[in-house]
Amino acid sequence: MAKEIRLEDLLSFFPEVELPIEITEDLVMTAETVNKVLPPPIIEEYLVKWEGGEDFDEFTEFVPILKIKEAEEFHALVYWKGGLMKYEYILVTLDKLGNFISRKPIASTLSDGNTVKKSVSKIDEDLIIHIMAGENKVNGKYDPSKSQAFNMEILHSGDIIFSLGDD
Repeated sequence: MAKEIRLEDLLSFFPEVELPIEITEDLVMTAETVNKVLPPPIIEEYLVKWEGGEDFDEFTEFVPILKIKEAEEFHALVYWKGGLMKYEYILVTLDKLGNFISRKPIASTLSDGNTVKKSVSKIDEDLIIHIMAGENKVNGKYDPSKSQAFNMEILHSGDIIFSLGDD
């Protein structure tokens, strides 16, 4: 009989960090060397459900990145999802019982072979996620005028919403 997977089992793979923190493409390399590897039963019990089967196959990789300490009313986890020409940092929130609340990509590198789209983010102490996104042709120069900045916010309920902000 398979052992029941508890919420505490999942959370043990995500080191708690204090904000602010920057989420960039290099963060996964540090996490892979420091954090424990997620075992297949935890991936199947949680991450596969969160992903809803979209863009997910046997070659998709997952790396636990962090748990946000400032999220007191809920759990806020960031994990890295790697696939073919698509790498994303995903923020997911769960209530204290482990029930799913919300899921949003907060940083990524995506390519269709011709264009590379990248985004990075910073999560501040107020649970505001500042995201900068841009793109360039594979063999072209980066044009900063085509970059876009936007914000998301993690509400006290754990919902992740796009924020109008003051920008």
